[in-house]
Amino acid sequence: MTNKNAVQVLLTTCAGAKKNEAILFVTDDTSREISEIMWDNTRDFSNRSIAMMSDRRMHGDEPPAAVAAAMANADIIFGITKFSMFHTEARRNAVKNGARFVNMADYSTDMMEDGGLFVDFIAQGKLLDRLSDVLEGNTAHITSEAGTDISFSVEGRKAIRQYGRSLKPGSSSSPPDIETALGPVEGTASGVVVIDGSIPHPRLGVLKGKIKLILKDGRIVSIEGEEEAEILEKVFRDMNDDAVYVLGEMGIGLNNKSRLCNRMLEDEGVMGTIHFGFGSNITFGGTIESNNHLDMVFKDPTLSIDGKTLMVKGQLTVD
Repeated sequence: MTNKNAVQVLLTTCAGAKKNEAILFVTDDTSREISEIMWDNTRDFSNRSIAMMSDRRMHGDEPPAAVAAAMANADIIFGITKFSMFHTEARRNAVKNGARFVNMADYSTDMMEDGGLFVDFIAQGKLLDRLSDVLEGNTAHITSEAGTDISFSVEGRKAIRQYGRSLKPGSSSSPPDIETALGPVEGTASGVVVIDGSIPHPRLGVLKGKIKLILKDGRIVSIEGEEEAEILEKVFRDMNDDAVYVLGEMGIGLNNKSRLCNRMLEDEGVMGTIHFGFGSNITFGGTIESNNHLDMVFKDPTLSIDGKTLMVKGQLTVD
């Protein structure tokens, strides 16, 4: 595929953009190349504009006030940034005003040529709906052959359906990520999760080894492993935010074209994986307010809710 094909997918399939709409590209130093690809291939859209800012420190960090103001007045926002703006107040305010937000955090030129962007979004969306319809109950239990064995309450929490498409006013998406997610009830997660996929962070990425996280009463109490575990411990310490140790999200990847490649929006959507997000979970119906949200992907999980099996070793059972 070509960059032009990717831009068409993002504009039409993922955003439903119309020629007269006010389109805003928000970008930063790291993502300038991707923003230029988007700009160069959208010349037919006369109401487009671009806002450049310095790289943020972490996912969820707020953009400058001037950028937030521009977002509040756009019809469609493409967030072409190193770190995701999905968990920012600026994004939440913009969609409250009716904007459609398309998250393009941490994109690479490779993603514009091959991979998850070229999935059948409609077909996978139907699968997402079938899974989301039964993703409810009281207690979730996840295991894996790598050693994961963890339970937590999901009572009262509803599936957040992320189709990778922002077609209605007030909607947000993160293509090529297609997933359904729940916010575990705060303080209920206990057990072990072995991260053996990726941690989409500049200092980690696709893992060479395994990182064991011990959770008690909803938060990480111990991180075990070798060099990568030590790096993760430092990443957490450097955030200086106690909330990042709290389990805020369980997401199930549903994009069968995506592959683990150390790009957050590609990695989170990989079919046959689950990811845990630590930190902010307001977006997932929770109560954890934080500027940080760090996702961790693990492979081949078995998932059940109230004893009903929904996934076995990465294979969905809803079909």
